[in-house]
Amino acid sequence: MSKSVRIAVLPGDGVGKEVMAEALFCLDWARSRGRRIETVSLPCGADHFLATGETLPEAVFVDIRDQCDAILFGSVGDPRIPDGRHAEEILLRLRQGLELTVNYRPCHSSLSGQGTRLDIEVFRENTEGPYCLQGSTEPGRAIDLAIHTEPAIRRLLQAAFHHAAARSRPLTLAHKANVLKHGHGLWLRVFQDLRGEHPEVAARAMHADALLCALVQEPSAFGVIAADNYLGDLISDLCAAYLGGMGVAPSISWAPHRPFRCSLLAEPVHGSAPDLAGKGLANPIGMILSTALLFRHLGWEPEAAALEAAVAGALGAGAKTCDLGGALSTTVMGKAIRDRLPA
Repeated sequence: MSKSVRIAVLPGDGVGKEVMAEALFCLDWARSRGRRIETVSLPCGADHFLATGETLPEAVFVDIRDQCDAILFGSVGDPRIPDGRHAEEILLRLRQGLELTVNYRPCHSSLSGQGTRLDIEVFRENTEGPYCLQGSTEPGRAIDLAIHTEPAIRRLLQAAFHHAAARSRPLTLAHKANVLKHGHGLWLRVFQDLRGEHPEVAARAMHADALLCALVQEPSAFGVIAADNYLGDLISDLCAAYLGGMGVAPSISWAPHRPFRCSLLAEPVHGSAPDLAGKGLANPIGMILSTALLFRHLGWEPEAAALEAAVAGALGAGAKTCDLGGALSTTVMGKAIRDRLPA
């Protein structure tokens, strides 16, 4: 039915392990429909770091890069490592090392079962900006560097323009080029260049502060939003709040130029939530919908659509975890979704 796909599974820390278990059920279901999936589980996270001092060993990274087709990622972050260095090293190595420039975060009310009706898709640059973790700290002074390069900006914006054109949707660039004249000035120049190449897309650029205000006042006026790493993170988190919170928000990152065999990483937007870990309170929807995004990028549209329909059906029937005002545990919520999947 399909070629074999090798997926690296990195549950990570905290609730990442719990929601990943529900994603693995989704992989089993896809296998039952004839999809050929091989998984390799990797112990990257706080427990491994505390035991060995390793974050993402070179041999493991090379195996992911050269021998896997995609990554299913849970979350990282643990209070036993207060500076979060293991999480930063793992995420940066995967995002930058695999050149996963494009981070896609859809916010569809049809998949949330509650909240303001909207259909917003955020394209966030995933490897640069102020999240590159370069800078310095000295007494009374701290510097965070934001790095922006034209190749990364162009890859992100081209993906956003192509998606907006395919869905006949408006595209908005969020920027602060009026103040951040160098970095965001480059974003604006590349955006204006690509806008000329895509006259079929209704494209505009907005100052990010004005955009956020408008996003609160009239979210239905937006379609596709493109932004740098920092602004894209904030905008997509605001959109997730309309749908019930971070627990329902999915994402997928990819390298459109495919420099390596592994060019996909699917992960929920939420973090490791150590205060919820081990209590069965985590919402598995973000992880399950991220798995649906992975299926879609692998070309498995029937499975992707079925997962999304199962989530919407479960929520529509009143199945909710505590963050959505319900009382279901992670596993019971997962089962409510799985029970709605076709054989």
